[in-house]
Amino acid sequence: MAFGSNVLSASGSFDPYWWRAAPHEAGMPSALPVKTDVAIIGSGITGLVAAIDLARGGRQVTVFEAQEPGHGASTRNAGYVGRTLKHGFGEIMEGQGLDHAKRVYGELMEAFIAVKDTVEQEKIACHYRQQGRLLLATSTAMYDAMAREFALREKHLGEPFATVDRGGQRVEIASDHYFGGVKIEDHAGLHPGLYHDGLLDAARAAGVAICAYSPVTGFRKTEDGFTLFVRGQKIVARELIVATNGYSGPAWSWLQRRIMPFDAYQTVSAPLGEERVRQLLPGDRTFIDWNFNVDWMRRAPGDPSRIIFGGLTGERNADLRIMAERLHLRLLRVFPDLTDLQFDHVWTGKCGGTFDITPRIGCHEGVHYAGGYCFAGVPMGTLFGKKLAQRILGQTGGESVFDTPPPTKFFYTGNPWFVPAAIRWMSRQDR
Repeated sequence: MAFGSNVLSASGSFDPYWWRAAPHEAGMPSALPVKTDVAIIGSGITGLVAAIDLARGGRQVTVFEAQEPGHGASTRNAGYVGRTLKHGFGEIMEGQGLDHAKRVYGELMEAFIAVKDTVEQEKIACHYRQQGRLLLATSTAMYDAMAREFALREKHLGEPFATVDRGGQRVEIASDHYFGGVKIEDHAGLHPGLYHDGLLDAARAAGVAICAYSPVTGFRKTEDGFTLFVRGQKIVARELIVATNGYSGPAWSWLQRRIMPFDAYQTVSAPLGEERVRQLLPGDRTFIDWNFNVDWMRRAPGDPSRIIFGGLTGERNADLRIMAERLHLRLLRVFPDLTDLQFDHVWTGKCGGTFDITPRIGCHEGVHYAGGYCFAGVPMGTLFGKKLAQRILGQTGGESVFDTPPPTKFFYTGNPWFVPAAIRWMSRQDR
């Protein structure tokens, strides 16, 4: 679909840029089984990683997807691989104690390593690279707070970092918009479309049945497992995993009331030329500011002549042309000379968050679930997929500090109308 805006190229698309290198499969609904050992709802990172390990563990596994495989968040995100949450190490330490903070951030390290191990073990060509990350401050006070936070992480977790003051930041990013930042050398980036493609190939090679265009409209617990309702048919499963993040819908209202869907907007530029991009982002990191409502940018993996830029998380404007204009204005704050820039792609992610902004994994009335990744979906989805499989297979390693029921609010039944206002409220300190 072509654009109609002066910041949008004539040949642009509202599909994610990642789908260029990893085009999605079109086709008819897949054939359905009568029964399966493990039914998994959702064909994203979490569902596929769990499916791979379960199939290799001897289980018959069927993945049900409402759209084509990878339609949701797994192929729409920024491709950042780090180990941090919205709740910092110091905040958790102050509120819940040092031991709990070390357990939380220890599991984040486990998730970070899980992505690298998965890429290597499955031989996935997805531009995975530990290129480092530069976290950027938008005020002097934020810079000082970042330095204190990462000093705590270095002291208690052994994770090194380096501060970059405002005078030296142009070695990394050619902008005076920021007030310095923190550099973490081993953080990584990847191409999420190709990562998902690799997981999908591995799942099929392991014998997993992928049922596309097959939404699960409901299920019920039975003595021997579960009965799922898919396209007017009944399917029997001994075990059930719901890996839909914030997009369960009424098929499982319990989870729908606990993980909220929201959008994050992202763009990729038309080609600017490798040299110009190198001048703008000489550090070649994954860049992200340290606001609650973040902006992020990086060179496009696989095409260093383009810049990927995203932000405006939680906004609910369905007109992507308008969102492109707004993102362009935000980008001009960082690089005022990019007035001639046009976007070849603008799209929205499919994020999911809990009310306490903390990921969750667990089992409720026999149903295994994971989600609420709160901007850490690539590493946490990978790790939680593995842990779900370990739990069903009876293996060690499935325990998690995040295994507590996600909270809900009495007024929330699945329509996150309040998310934009809530994010603005939580972002008040960004200013």
